[in-house]
Amino acid sequence: MADRCPGGLGAGFRRAGRAAAEDRHRCATRRRGIAAPRRRRSVAALACLLGACSAIACESAPTSTPTPIPSQSPPVASLAALPRPASAETQAPTGPAHASNPLGLPVYPVKLDPGRRVFTFSDRMLAGAKLGSTLVLYAATVVGFEGDDLIIEGRGGPSYKVHPGYVVPVPDAPRLRPHEPVLTEWNGAMKHAVITRFVKDKIEVRYTDMDPRTPLAQLKGVRFVVQTEGLVPGNFAAWKDGETWRHVLLVSRLGGPAAEAGAVPTSLASTARWFALGYGGAALIADESALRPIPIKPRLKVGSSVWAEWVGTLRPAAVQSAEETGLYTVKFERAGRPVTVGWGLITPPLDPQ
Repeated sequence: MADRCPGGLGAGFRRAGRAAAEDRHRCATRRRGIAAPRRRRSVAALACLLGACSAIACESAPTSTPTPIPSQSPPVASLAALPRPASAETQAPTGPAHASNPLGLPVYPVKLDPGRRVFTFSDRMLAGAKLGSTLVLYAATVVGFEGDDLIIEGRGGPSYKVHPGYVVPVPDAPRLRPHEPVLTEWNGAMKHAVITRFVKDKIEVRYTDMDPRTPLAQLKGVRFVVQTEGLVPGNFAAWKDGETWRHVLLVSRLGGPAAEAGAVPTSLASTARWFALGYGGAALIADESALRPIPIKPRLKVGSSVWAEWVGTLRPAAVQSAEETGLYTVKFERAGRPVTVGWGLITPPLDPQ
């Protein structure tokens, strides 16, 4: 039993089985040795084929930059088919109101030469403007005339026509002095300010109709208009609207006899009207008889009773301090903290007559 292998086979058969296994191992080794070079040659051939395909693809690929997608660069043909914006449409004249005179202001005589600098409204603001529309005066230049209209140099676009009633003229060489109230610019928009000093070739100003924390500005090459007392284009005024006194910015005087040079109108019996801007730049027409001038350079004592601007209206207040040139600190009646207001936004109580 010791000479038998598992399963009952003899030792001779066990030796034959070992020899056969060794033969099979040697054959498998020879086959692997032959197959390995064949596999390497196949892989190399496949690599060459892929390389050739890549070379062909590279030669046929375009060398120019891919065309942008339509949303980035629409073709010219599709641009012509796009609808024009409403502001670009030319409105047909309807009586005296048209593109250059949307509010239908009456004839307004003005003498200006080409090249004269002015404050006026942009063509986009005038397009379709009506009473209540928001309007902002910007620095501009007159380049010509067409009938009664002024031709204004466009701001990054074509020139456009403006009725003279929408323009505040700017003198060519105003005489400027320290501590005087002026109209000037801030980022191109018309603003009120007081001159604080001259610094070499610049003029330092404090803005009086902006946040009182706005820092002093040193200006060069901008427009200046020296303010004069009275109902004058560019000045602030009080407008009695029913029982409320509103704070408005005067733009142009419409109709009525011409005011005398240097006179301070009282508006007691005037038939004239004014184109003005109310709170938020809202366009309005006010009877001159309902307007009162606001001092351009008030001289007020601490403790004085005044009216000061608050959200477009004039409210009773008391002066607490005169901090710096052009600014007063006041406290409103039945209000909380004191506030700082500038010249043009504060006035002694006005005669209601």
